[in-house]
Amino acid sequence: MSDLLEVLPDFDIKPFTHLFHSLEKNDITVTDLVTSDPKEIARRCPLPSADVQRLVSEIIQALQGDVQSGVKTCKITATRNINTAGTAGGCDSEGTGSVRGEKVKTLDTAIDRALAGGFQPGHITEIVGESAVGKTQLVLGLLLSVQLPPPRGLGKGAIYVSTEAPLNTSRLKQMLYSHPEYEGMEPQDQPSLDHVHTIATNDLEAQEHILRYQLPVAVKRFNIGLVVLDSVAANFRAEHETRTPAGLAERAVELGKLGAMLRRVAIDNKAAIVVTNQVSDRFEDPKNMLRPSSPATMSSPALPGPGIPAAHVEIRREVQSLDYQQCFFTGWGNDRQETHGQYKNPALGLAWANQISARVVLKMESQRQEYTGGNIWREKKKSRTFAVVFAPWAPPTHPPVRYEIGMQGIASVVDTVNPATALAEVGEEHADLLNEELWATDEDDEFP
Repeated sequence: MSDLLEVLPDFDIKPFTHLFHSLEKNDITVTDLVTSDPKEIARRCPLPSADVQRLVSEIIQALQGDVQSGVKTCKITATRNINTAGTAGGCDSEGTGSVRGEKVKTLDTAIDRALAGGFQPGHITEIVGESAVGKTQLVLGLLLSVQLPPPRGLGKGAIYVSTEAPLNTSRLKQMLYSHPEYEGMEPQDQPSLDHVHTIATNDLEAQEHILRYQLPVAVKRFNIGLVVLDSVAANFRAEHETRTPAGLAERAVELGKLGAMLRRVAIDNKAAIVVTNQVSDRFEDPKNMLRPSSPATMSSPALPGPGIPAAHVEIRREVQSLDYQQCFFTGWGNDRQETHGQYKNPALGLAWANQISARVVLKMESQRQEYTGGNIWREKKKSRTFAVVFAPWAPPTHPPVRYEIGMQGIASVVDTVNPATALAEVGEEHADLLNEELWATDEDDEFP
């Protein structure tokens, strides 16, 4: 319980001092007390179950009171800003309020606009996508841009924690010398690889030790404003058994500890934490759950209310299930234009989704061919898109921002031939104008 007074400095520990030695010996944190069963903690320590239950209740009440007081402070500060400056200031992670917070930018106008200015310090942001979509390319660019002075950056260094491949310094140098934002700068003002520090974690035990003990010290010593974990799922997938309920529960506990460690570093040092995550295939289509229930499904033990058909009760239950709700926070399944074969799920499940503040999804459409006439087919390039799924400082991105990967890193591209966008602009009555087969060609200019 070494972190209890860090989380709740005003908490009265006198009634529970007889519990702390055993809790500290078994490495029980505030996160464990809030997320785990008090009876299970009492069995592990061992301690009286009633005393542990009373401690958990007191901690939960203190946390709720702390949140409510923070909200009140934010409202008071925002009201004061309105009265004095005419505009309401935003509230930072500590509830103190600020007119405009500094953020880590990608230096691309369209992508930074989707992020409402960039990646927010004090929060954990996840970048999720399948292989070769550009997750590492995006975070490599952040390692350089965070070094720029405010408001373009934070004027601080960065730490890159790798769990798969080591830091690609040659690619990082290529971005530095190819990006147009850095070309016109004086050498002393340009970002430097000297301010990018890297740590390799080959297994879960080493990762926990580094993030718990070494990372907080390194962030303060080297004046770090950005910590990148690439990727968060690699070690968990390699070492944790996820085929049994006990394995999933154990992994959820470890993910809770990881989230608590990263949040503490982010809040205490006002640093941005960006993690990359892998995906897995989703085989169930959530949209099928809205179809009328079959007779077999309607024989549910749940009894409908008076005047409500059993089919409506079953549909309501399905809409409230995780299989249906996950399309709103995973980033896949909420777009009607998305095909069923493209559905993915971010790795580590709901337990990890509850640890992050924001999720950014990078997608890549499958390569396809287009007909150019004369029995000639041309290969089209793979299209990549960027979208914010949820974030406390930015709305969801719609439509997604198309981008490509070049020498400078990722850069947005103008979607001039998106049929969905064009259809919305010209209207359904002129939808034939979007049919490429009806477009005029050079052969049409010849008179008969």
